Amino acid sequence: MTAGWARLLDDGRVALPEALASVDEVTRSSGDRALVVRVAGGLGVDVLPDRGLDLGAAWWRGVPIAWRSPHLGDPGPARGWEDRFLGGLLATCGPDNIGSPRGGAGQHGTHHLTPAHDVRWWRERADAEDDGGAEIDVHVAGSVGHTTLYGARVVVDREVVVATGRPWVEVRDVVRNVGDAPVGVPLLYHVNLGGAALVPGSRLLVDADEPVPAEPLPDGRDAVTFPEPARAAGYVVAEHPGVRSAGGRARAVVAPTGLGAAVGEEAGGGPEIVVEWSSATMPRLYSWLWPARGAWVLGVEPANAPLVGPERDLPHGGAPVLAPGESWACGVRVGVRTSTEPGR
Repeated sequence: MTAGWARLLDDGRVALPEALASVDEVTRSSGDRALVVRVAGGLGVDVLPDRGLDLGAAWWRGVPIAWRSPHLGDPGPARGWEDRFLGGLLATCGPDNIGSPRGGAGQHGTHHLTPAHDVRWWRERADAEDDGGAEIDVHVAGSVGHTTLYGARVVVDREVVVATGRPWVEVRDVVRNVGDAPVGVPLLYHVNLGGAALVPGSRLLVDADEPVPAEPLPDGRDAVTFPEPARAAGYVVAEHPGVRSAGGRARAVVAPTGLGAAVGEEAGGGPEIVVEWSSATMPRLYSWLWPARGAWVLGVEPANAPLVGPERDLPHGGAPVLAPGESWACGVRVGVRTSTEPGR
């Protein structure tokens, strides 16, 4: 629909915008809350208010692209981050730590397990300048506080945007130091792809130098290509140094994917999963490839600080520092690119 889905409202074929872009506030049997966003011709996602407005399940043309961990549920705050990690399209790590525990901060920090405040959502008409079409944007916004009584006080203001007619979800963050002292703020966007979005031979493509694995590679494996699923196959964490960007945006592409086969196309000739981010605020990239049976996940992880290695021994774990009253904007965008959508 080159004229955009909003045309159905304009000519009277649809009476209400919620017929094209719906948001359902649900509480699941586990007690977890979700804002279930479904848009015509676009990417359907679950936004999670109790997990820092991170993203849960994501569907494109009826095919799941987000990874779901093997855990049946969240065992609660007495357990560590990994035991509570249920997967989802995005788990934000930081702003107090990324990677293994450091300096009193737990693994991967607090954001993903912190409820958001002042959560709200709305719809907006978005008129396209290039083809005269119009779509409907759904916005979900809120703030996630990471504050101590006498120490660091950091707030992340987040906005999630999903649109009709566009197979993308965008997360826009503004990170603010609302305290009285400088604070190091490590951040990492843990984008998790799995299930039908990956087939043996799927490969992570990045315009960067050769990946550097954190540990020696298992026999017959490389850091960016999925082998056949195997029992007890180990995971590989790698850094992708020297990430290059165009117009200030860096990009990682997962291709080929299993989505094509799932919707009746030839495997290897179907759509690609694309992850984009601002290279100015998130200059690093890590990946987590785990091809074990029952695991089968690829993590694409833009970051602003070292996840592994000796740089973590630097002040603030090697993270950039926010002065009192200072803020920076960052974010990540995840989407599906088909042969009919060559650009962004």
